[in-house]
Amino acid sequence: MPGTRLARLEHALARRLPFRRAPMRKARPVVSFTFDDFPLSAATHGAPLLERAGGRGTYYVASGLLDTATEHWQVAGPDVVRDLHARGHEIGLHTHSHRPLPEMRMAAFEADLANNRATLHRLVPDLADTTFAYPFGLTGIAHKRRIGRHVPASRSIQPGINRGSVDLDFLLAHELIDAFLSPAEVSALIDDTSRNGGWLIFFSHDVSDRPGPFGVSPGLLTHAIAEAGRNDLAILPVRQALDHFGLA
Repeated sequence: MPGTRLARLEHALARRLPFRRAPMRKARPVVSFTFDDFPLSAATHGAPLLERAGGRGTYYVASGLLDTATEHWQVAGPDVVRDLHARGHEIGLHTHSHRPLPEMRMAAFEADLANNRATLHRLVPDLADTTFAYPFGLTGIAHKRRIGRHVPASRSIQPGINRGSVDLDFLLAHELIDAFLSPAEVSALIDDTSRNGGWLIFFSHDVSDRPGPFGVSPGLLTHAIAEAGRNDLAILPVRQALDHFGLA
C-alpha cells in the first residue's frame, strides 16, 4: 500500500471513526462488482460478462488517467466511459490525480475531486449522484468526513460483508484478484452472503487471461457471477445497491 507512514497511520484511525452510519433494510442479498482506475479490459472483457447475467458494474474513474498507459494496463478512454454509462453501468468518482488522500491538503483534495466530477459530467452530462472509491484504499480523518458532503457513499478496500449498521463513508469490499482469492474462497463469500444476508462488494482492476497483480481473469470473474446467480444474489452497481438497502 502506497503512502507515507503518517498517511497509513491516519488511515488506520479514520477507518475506525464512522461519521455516517445507517441501518441496512432487510432485502434480497446483493453482490456488486467494481473496477478501479479503470483499465480498458475491465470494460471490454468485464462488462459483457456482467451484462450476460443481467447485471451491471461500477467503474471508478480517476479522470487524470483516462486514455493513458500505465505499468500494468491501458486505461479506458472517454468514449468507453460514455458507452458504459449508456449501457447502464455506474460511473463513479476516484479523484482526478489518483493520489493517496492523506497526503493531500484539504483545499487540494476539494479541487481535485471537483475536477474529477466536472470531467465526468462533461463526458456524461446526465451523470447521477454517484459513489466514490478511495485511491489505493487510503483516507484521512478529515478527508473521510469531507467526502460525506459530496457523495452518498464511499467504498474502501477493507474486507468484509456489509451488514446491519454500515459506515457509508467506508463500505467494506473484497479484492477479486486471482493472486488473492481462489474460486473456493469466492464461493464461500457468496454462500455466506446468501445464507446470512447482506451486501458483498468485490473490487478489481484489469480483466485479462493474464491479469496484472491487481486484476482478475475472465474465468474467476465468470465463476463469481455464476455463483451469485446460483445463490440468488442480485448483481447491482453500488449506487443502486444503496437504494435497494434503503441507504441512499
